[in-house]
Amino acid sequence: MKIKLLALTLSTLLTGTALAAESVWFETDGARLRLIALPAADGATIDAGLQIELQQGWKTYWKAPGASGLPPQITFEGSQNVAATRISYPLPTTFGSKRDLTAGYTSTVTLPITIEPLFAGRPLSIKGSGFLGVCEDICVPVQFEVELEIDGTGVSKRDIASALLVARSSVPPSAQDDMSITGLTQNDDVLIVTAKVPVGATSATLFPDGPSDWYLGPVHASSVKDGVASFKLPIDQRPKSASVIGTTMSMTLRAGDRGIEQVVTISH
Repeated sequence: MKIKLLALTLSTLLTGTALAAESVWFETDGARLRLIALPAADGATIDAGLQIELQQGWKTYWKAPGASGLPPQITFEGSQNVAATRISYPLPTTFGSKRDLTAGYTSTVTLPITIEPLFAGRPLSIKGSGFLGVCEDICVPVQFEVELEIDGTGVSKRDIASALLVARSSVPPSAQDDMSITGLTQNDDVLIVTAKVPVGATSATLFPDGPSDWYLGPVHASSVKDGVASFKLPIDQRPKSASVIGTTMSMTLRAGDRGIEQVVTISH
């Protein structure tokens, strides 16, 4: 049903007359990236994305990749007629060894960006800069700068419309009836996570995104059976003054090609 709906939406979008905009490509070893955008139909927001095109065998990282990863650092300072920006992240996968799994992407990915203009209907300039971790065998931080002008003089481009639609549909939704985090508790310096997964799932992956001053160890999947998954998440380091109980964190859960993202609170 989701695939049929996506195909219908994509077909409808691609036959429209929305004007797309794109920056020049920023190129580096193993990858290239650019900004792409489509004005929203209501003129209130801009549907944009940071498109990261990876060469075969290269990888990049998710927002909370783990101890060995380099999380993206992206800023839009210097943009004009931009009131606010919000970056979303498509469902990641894992790579690396069992003892040091890293969360990220192993093929081309577009990070959706929602842009709120300061003055709707007027031209705006989007300047994106920062660091991305790009790696083959060795991972290095890549400093990038891309700039995009949106003034209503673009052209209708199917590849941009398609990339943005696919990117949005790849961002995990909130908890679902058959898939959710059902418990988050503390056992000494280990967090115990229980989750509901679709019946028939034989494996599940948990991607935690904890407080910025906490260091979390690799997630250990204990079991997946009869629609229930459980995980152990070590707390390697946290501020001495930080209380564990009552702390909230974002959890992304993946089972097969499906995923959800949920903010949960450590209950006890």
